[in-house]
Amino acid sequence: MTAIVLPPETVGAKVRRRSAQVNVMLRYPEETMKRRQFAIALSALPFAERALAPPAWAQADAWPQRTVRIVCPFTPGGSQDNIARRLAAKLTEYLGQSFVVENRTGAGGSIAADIAAKSPPDGYTMLLGNIGSHALVPHLYARPAYNAFTDLETVVWIGTQPNLLCCRPDYPYDTIPKLIAAAKAKPGTISYGSSGLGTSPSLTMELFKQRTGVDMTFISYRGAAAAAADVLAGHVPLVISNIDSLMGQVSAGKLKPVATTGATRSTVLPETPTFVEAGFPDLVVTSWSLWAVPTGTPAPIKEKIKVATERALGAPDVITSMKAGGFEPGTMSLAEVDTFIKAEHKRWGEVIRGAGIKPE
Repeated sequence: MTAIVLPPETVGAKVRRRSAQVNVMLRYPEETMKRRQFAIALSALPFAERALAPPAWAQADAWPQRTVRIVCPFTPGGSQDNIARRLAAKLTEYLGQSFVVENRTGAGGSIAADIAAKSPPDGYTMLLGNIGSHALVPHLYARPAYNAFTDLETVVWIGTQPNLLCCRPDYPYDTIPKLIAAAKAKPGTISYGSSGLGTSPSLTMELFKQRTGVDMTFISYRGAAAAAADVLAGHVPLVISNIDSLMGQVSAGKLKPVATTGATRSTVLPETPTFVEAGFPDLVVTSWSLWAVPTGTPAPIKEKIKVATERALGAPDVITSMKAGGFEPGTMSLAEVDTFIKAEHKRWGEVIRGAGIKPE
């Protein structure tokens, strides 16, 4: 292809072009000045925007400047919801802005987690993360809407709450050894109630059956209250739920504790043995809790949440309230939390597959 070379501009042409520009400037001085001012303003616009917009560190340093929502995957009034609200009140007190709990239940905690994961990473959305949202959902749903390991970041560990297995006060198999012997002698005849399949309490019993080889029948309920009501009515002999959900009936003498799933005995039921004491060291199952935020949330904001939460967990009124419900406030480094969650994810994946539970 032949290149076309334009002749250089002659001196005369340059003079004529420059004279024309000067002529325009002399004839329309006001218009010329406006154009120059506009050009200068236009060229400076990006710099002005950067000057006016506060840097990311300044925004993080000023956080919070408005209400922060805490997305909670549990129904109002439950033990985990109570924990979220108790801590939210303390964060409001310490940080000077309202922290409001928003209950978004369903799908094993995945609805709440997905809302948090897809929120802007600006510190104004937090998630009450738990065993469901971080360790169970990935195995219970074929295509979860979020990834707990890449879409969410743990800010601080909150604590743990064990599950509690109870029976009717007159039930003859009221210890783990007796229950195992009876279940082996009469396979499939002993039933137990719990909240839906795939929850921490129901999976506790799946793990128990896998470790002991017993055949017991699971009856799914919409919640612990309905399951406990059927035990009281004599329709089902056993119920398992988180400890706080059953303490009312236990205190009233309507339910008899069989065993808890903590590593050690619960402070609210010191006379009740653990599954560990019965010879099952890996039957330590807790409904653990943590604060999580969308990935990319500035580090200074996460540090503020962490410091304020740890301060709250050390407050006497918070400790008393949590321990009354069998919840144990605790501390772990973020590295320890990460290792723990990955271990829980692996562990419960194996239990779910072993139970033949198919992802939805």
